[in-house]
Amino acid sequence: MPHLPENARLWLERAEIDYIGPFIKAWASFNAWYREASGQKKDSEGLRYVKVLANPVRSAIMPLLQPVQTDGHGNPLPDVEAAQKFKLLIRDLHVCLDTFHIEVSKNDVLERISFRAVYLGRVANTPQTFDYKQMRYRVEKTNGQWKSTICSIANPGDVRADIEQAEYDVTGLQAHQHFVGLSQNQRARLLGLYQQCNPRPLTDLFAGDGDRIAAGDVDFRCSDQELFSALIEVIYAMRNALLHGELQPHEQAFAAYEPAYRIVMKFLDALRA
Repeated sequence: MPHLPENARLWLERAEIDYIGPFIKAWASFNAWYREASGQKKDSEGLRYVKVLANPVRSAIMPLLQPVQTDGHGNPLPDVEAAQKFKLLIRDLHVCLDTFHIEVSKNDVLERISFRAVYLGRVANTPQTFDYKQMRYRVEKTNGQWKSTICSIANPGDVRADIEQAEYDVTGLQAHQHFVGLSQNQRARLLGLYQQCNPRPLTDLFAGDGDRIAAGDVDFRCSDQELFSALIEVIYAMRNALLHGELQPHEQAFAAYEPAYRIVMKFLDALRA
């Protein structure tokens, strides 16, 4: 601020609103409510209650996330004012998270907090089997071990790959000597099957085939339920980034906490009614 005298610069710095404190306080109130309402001490169970079971927050927020409605001529109808305002908060949060990547560690894997890759609570879809050209591809989890195999359908003893892993690990699979020894097509098929079994699949809310949910100049392609669940997960991840000391102290990172704070306050408004 080269044109401001020192005292003016100091006052201007103090005039900047820091939403970190208000966000933490709002989340603490929200957290205390869902623990009491759900009867659960684990955050994962409490958040599941918020997302999928009948409760005041879900009842108030879900109607604000409806897809675009059209008239008899196919023209889009405007949202009610409350829905427009709430969707704009989601839009602002998305833009902030797209502008500056806030990353957190999840099971030793670095994940970015984003509506483009959000965990919606789906479980591992195992086992998976695929037959192609007399060969059987299979990925399963048994006795806590991940097992990926390719063998002959006619002669199961003819094994082309037999890979065991203690954890789901795409990089580890691809580095295994049995995987490296496969043909390019075999590697691609086994990897595709393996990824279908991901115990923590991430969903891109912009890449689905759901109805269009317009949030200002941003269009989500997902269901209202998916958007609501993602909103809870994204804001919870932001809370964890703060409390676990993973948030980088950057002005653009802090900017994301203003819309996040205002969204949590909307949740709390539903509890005051």
